[in-house]
Amino acid sequence: MRYLLFLLSVVGCQLSVAQTDSTNIPNSENGWVLSPHGMIRVLVLFAEIDYDKNPKNDPQPDGADHWPKGQLPKWKDDVFDAKPSALPHAMVSRYYHDMSLGDFEVFGDYVDKLLVLKESEYPNISNWSGNAVAEANKLGALHTAHNLHIEDFDLWKRGGKAGLPKVNSPDDPHSYDHVMVILRNSSLTHGQGSTDPGSPGKLFGFESDSESRFGAMNGLPFEILKHEFNHLLLGGNNFHSGGGNASQFTSYFTCLQGGWSLMGAASSSLLTCSAWDRDRLGWRAKDARFRINARNAQGDPVSADLDPVKGDTGIFILRDFITSGDALRIRMPFLPEDEYPQWMWMENHQTYEHNGCPTDKFHYQTEMPCVRKAVPGIFAAMQVDREKRSGGDIYTGNADYLRAIPASGDFDVYLHGDTVTYQCLWPGLAPVHVVQDRWADPLAGSEDLELPLFDVNGDGRIHRGSEAIAPRVEIRNGKELDEGVFFGHARHAFTPGGVKRLGMGTNPSGANMLTLLNNGDKEMNKGQAPDNRTVYLNGISVELLEQRANGDIVVHVRANDTRITNDIRWCADSIVLPPLHGDHDRALTLAAGKEIRIDRSRTPTRLTLQQETGGYRYFAPPTRFTISSGAVVVLEAKSSLRLENGSVVHVMPGAQLLLDPSAKLIIDPTARLVLHGDARITASPRRLKKLTRKGQVVRVP
Repeated sequence: MRYLLFLLSVVGCQLSVAQTDSTNIPNSENGWVLSPHGMIRVLVLFAEIDYDKNPKNDPQPDGADHWPKGQLPKWKDDVFDAKPSALPHAMVSRYYHDMSLGDFEVFGDYVDKLLVLKESEYPNISNWSGNAVAEANKLGALHTAHNLHIEDFDLWKRGGKAGLPKVNSPDDPHSYDHVMVILRNSSLTHGQGSTDPGSPGKLFGFESDSESRFGAMNGLPFEILKHEFNHLLLGGNNFHSGGGNASQFTSYFTCLQGGWSLMGAASSSLLTCSAWDRDRLGWRAKDARFRINARNAQGDPVSADLDPVKGDTGIFILRDFITSGDALRIRMPFLPEDEYPQWMWMENHQTYEHNGCPTDKFHYQTEMPCVRKAVPGIFAAMQVDREKRSGGDIYTGNADYLRAIPASGDFDVYLHGDTVTYQCLWPGLAPVHVVQDRWADPLAGSEDLELPLFDVNGDGRIHRGSEAIAPRVEIRNGKELDEGVFFGHARHAFTPGGVKRLGMGTNPSGANMLTLLNNGDKEMNKGQAPDNRTVYLNGISVELLEQRANGDIVVHVRANDTRITNDIRWCADSIVLPPLHGDHDRALTLAAGKEIRIDRSRTPTRLTLQQETGGYRYFAPPTRFTISSGAVVVLEAKSSLRLENGSVVHVMPGAQLLLDPSAKLIIDPTARLVLHGDARITASPRRLKKLTRKGQVVRVP
């Protein structure tokens, strides 16, 4: 996919939602190139190329049903509404109305004649915008389908500075705010395009403030159109996220991310914005009282920017995210100051059938019945870094700063070793990946809405550009499924009747995530800070209590929820259990008969081979699990703690690991449990003595 070409260089408390910017300090709510508030109108030029010199180069010589050769596209009036109305009907105008909660209205009109660009006349055929402008000028004067004039397309002064307020008045002489060229049969084909500040040349005597161009061979190019236009609001290529990133851009996670955001595109699940986007641009409901909003148990407005470890717990009501703007944001505690901060976002998507928003559904669920359509529920994601919204460096940072948290969980997936012809989403060949419950890996594993990585060529390095697969056909617990899960699946939503809880012992987890800043081939921080290489078990839980008839979802946010009542497998480069104060002041309680398995992740957490052992090539180091000073861990009757595959558990001075006499401590020959100083352990004396004699339990000063 062709991405953005820029001609300019990129330069937790309750908070009033009133504009607080001065005219001198950049603020993200003012937008990058264009203002994300008020109204703008786009002038569209529809064009096709006449390959009169090289007919063989025409990617679509006979046209298509949606856009016949020599005519304007049949969907010409479905891109933009030309004039304001109570509820826009055209796709792009409706999208911005819904995403901005009515704060940003994007209208447009088009020159009412098709522009035919002869290859013989325009030898630089890839100068799409310049050629279209030159051809349009032959018409003599601007004439649009709805009889608009230059002043209708000049609502903002050109030359606005990044992050500073834009001036909502016309230029003298006039300048189009944005000119968009859409081509039927160019080398952009479909789903490709770019945008930039500046002008492609005088159009009917006037320059433009910004421009874009898109290929539309298969239909209205909505995904790439909104992706590129949103660059002008949010920032450069380092804002790629939510299914709109590419392998070459430096990003926070090992894998390329899917999910949803303003910057999402062809690889998104939902095509809506995210709560992060709205917060970044200042898109809030007119009655919003806080920066991030929800309701309490009594239905009163409350700040939903939460730090549960500091007491922000209780009952919260989330109305439909699309129509109300409600969301929860939960700060991940214990991360060191020199590492990337993280926040978990939760949004209540009631979906198109319930809120009428055309994009609040999975990307392909309408055209592909194999896609399990979105169900109403909570959709969650983790924000990494990208918190600064005011100041001179707000347009710095890296891509894929949002990672979806699908309710289906995280796993060590592996390739089946063959390819199959998939039918869901454009038939073709795809590798089969295997997902099994026994390889659940909530702290370091892969999830449905990212592109998992494998050392396919066996060179001992991970290459994100060539060794990622899109999760399409899977064998899940022995059953083959062809459902295009990367583009959205019903199992991704948290629901009161399905997966309804997220916490310390669940999959997915309520903990922070591992990050590895990389450009696809190179680790930028070499696995050191500011990357997050440790997962801190935090005791925060979120449970869905009910979904009401009107779509509201009631959730309970808790801290110190440290009792684990299911089997769990934990893997990560490093895991730390702080001295949490759960039931009976315990940092962790494992319920009777359950097992905690400390294992080595089979999901790459590094880009280079870490070790080959036991017939397996690991791209993750052995897990180091630390029970911090002051933490108390209790294993109830007949429960077990299992250490395997080189894992090491450190029990720090002042910490306690207390096993019921019937609980089991199982350590394989490659693993160890290390007691530091006066760390205390109670376990079967006979078992403990045997493990000590073998060097699998050791005590150090």
